[in-house]
Amino acid sequence: MSKNENNAHRLDVPLNGVRGPKGAKKTPFEGDPRTLWRVNQYPSPFTLADVPTREKIGFKGKKDDGEEALAERSAMLADLQELMWAHVVAASEADQWEVAKAIAGRVPRRTPQEKARREELFSPEVETALNNLDRGPRILLVLQGMDASGKGGVVKQVVSSMDPMGIEVAGFGKPTPEEQREHYLERIIRRLPRPGLVGVFDRSHYEDVLVPSITGSESPEEIERRIEALILFERELVRLGFVIIKVKLLISQEEQLDRLVSRLDRKEKHWKYDPSDADARAEFDTYQELYSRVMEATDADHAPWHAIGADRKWYSRLAVQELLIAAFSDLKLRWPAADYDVEAERERLLKS
Repeated sequence: MSKNENNAHRLDVPLNGVRGPKGAKKTPFEGDPRTLWRVNQYPSPFTLADVPTREKIGFKGKKDDGEEALAERSAMLADLQELMWAHVVAASEADQWEVAKAIAGRVPRRTPQEKARREELFSPEVETALNNLDRGPRILLVLQGMDASGKGGVVKQVVSSMDPMGIEVAGFGKPTPEEQREHYLERIIRRLPRPGLVGVFDRSHYEDVLVPSITGSESPEEIERRIEALILFERELVRLGFVIIKVKLLISQEEQLDRLVSRLDRKEKHWKYDPSDADARAEFDTYQELYSRVMEATDADHAPWHAIGADRKWYSRLAVQELLIAAFSDLKLRWPAADYDVEAERERLLKS
């Protein structure tokens, strides 16, 4: 068995008690989805210019094959999300401890030096908010990308296959006047998912680095402080039980132009267009350079960055779906055992 086949097998035998739909094929990608799109595989300094926007990395099929795989594996994703929720609400203390320990073990313990640095970079309100978060496993999918890169499509086609009661989607635009008076992480913490849920950030805490860098509203020194703060912030989230998946959907300027123009050509899509979209295109290369630097600085095994070519919408959706499946499987969850006599309850029900 080759290395690629082994990776596929590892992801497609019963995932912690959850199987995919009957007759489903194995994972559609050759290679481990945890590494196929990782930015750390590229030479340093990392540049998004090295990432192909149209190439189907790890996938040999055609569009029809990809869409078929996306539909087939959506049932597996839904079952895995249910498994995580069941673990949080019904798993034994021993099982909950084992999962929490495994997740927290992905990052180093907090050192006195880190604690001191947090006191410089975080506000007391941020520390309090973090300390008040419940502990427990949950997944945070961070989606970043230029306008029309397909973030909304990922939410509609991939995330929506899970139980909507188990999903929390948040988008982050320009801070309100009230938010501008706070530490920039406070509004992020308020939208973090609870244990057992999948949280999706359509744009994220990275906007508080990227946008000020472009507008010049913050000094280069402050930008560097914010990057360091995000590294420490994500470490703390993992210690609390978060599994973080960060995705940059990457499209070419030509593809972005086609998608933006199509919004103007269709009345029902006018609401999706904003005149600022044209302004942002003028800064396309600058944004890409900034993304590259920030992504390399904040990439870590416990909070990895994946750069996924998104000129083919179906391909980028399939890739994100596989990243989610892999993240769930890494939690090594088990269905909670019944704390009652199953047969006795069956008899009682049949007699009722």
